[in-house]
Amino acid sequence: MKLNYEISIDASLEKVWAAFDNTDNMSRWQQNFHSYSHISGDPGQPGSVAELVFDEKGKKVVMRETIAERREPVFLAGTYQSDHGTTVVVNHFAAIDGNTTGWSSWCKFDFTGFMRFMAPFIRGVIRKRTEGDMQRFKLMVEADEAGNDS
Repeated sequence: MKLNYEISIDASLEKVWAAFDNTDNMSRWQQNFHSYSHISGDPGQPGSVAELVFDEKGKKVVMRETIAERREPVFLAGTYQSDHGTTVVVNHFAAIDGNTTGWSSWCKFDFTGFMRFMAPFIRGVIRKRTEGDMQRFKLMVEADEAGNDS
């Protein structure tokens, strides 16, 4: 299953990239995010590996993130593996003007086991969740741009 998402953020490309690249921000915009643990490599750089843990209705879901490619401040791609399958996520950032940044995210989900059969039925849930995460990121960055650190 492949999905594409786009959003416009009222902040400079540099501010957007800095917020996106800061793992401390993950809990501020990713729904049900619990923790991030660096495992190997130079954090955030190609080949680095990290463990991301999410709390999904009381159940711990662990994802292994491997950074595939990085071109700061405009491109970051990674692979996310879990018990449910593998997801490739490619993020593009582009300055629309000095105070506006476009963020597009392309995702390819390859589910395994039971999730393979559920994929057509949960497509809308995945889309809604990802769009919600992107909207929360936008609001976080724009609030920080306004001087509000909460």
